[in-house]
Amino acid sequence: MKKISILLMVLLIVLSMTSIKPKAASEYTGFDEIMLESGKLLKNYTNAEYEEYYKHVDKRRFWGWNVYIVNNKVPCTYIARTVYETTNTGEEEITYEINVTTETEVKTIINASGSISYGLSGSVKKFKHDLDAEVGLEYKYQITEGKTKTEKLKIPVEGKTKLLVTVTGTGYVTNGVASYYSLWLNVERGGFEYFTITSEYQTIEKVAVQ
Repeated sequence: MKKISILLMVLLIVLSMTSIKPKAASEYTGFDEIMLESGKLLKNYTNAEYEEYYKHVDKRRFWGWNVYIVNNKVPCTYIARTVYETTNTGEEEITYEINVTTETEVKTIINASGSISYGLSGSVKKFKHDLDAEVGLEYKYQITEGKTKTEKLKIPVEGKTKLLVTVTGTGYVTNGVASYYSLWLNVERGGFEYFTITSEYQTIEKVAVQ
């Protein structure tokens, strides 16, 4: 009976593996650009890099994760969005009044590729099987309604000048590859990424135009 139970468990795992469709790393919604001081984002990993990194996590084990970290808490800057863009085509100075809202709370957003899965707690994505603990990160996941700060700005813009107001910030990125094993079988394999935002603020840029 015990042997039958074990065989049934193995069969279920194998069937679950066949239903997994590898996925590519996605873009981060709400961010125009993320720039790392070194390394690269998960979405920019090449197939050759994946194959090289997988060599570190493909050793079979009875249960649990094998993890290989490629970029560990690499500082980054980002442009979240353009708040306001206009050009004063006249000769006289014009003062523009705009409201800018920025986040004031540290938060982390995750990304994954391959067959690494995550679940939803409300509208928040979280990795399954305690991957966070294996990677060794402690953080607060992205929340749907974080703390924000709204500022009313009065910006004088000289004639023949373009005004660009963006929300930018700083943070750090940790990413790599991992494999999850259950009863010696590899049931999840792919890339993982944590993007932690530590600060957010507005930037004002003025550019002379002809």
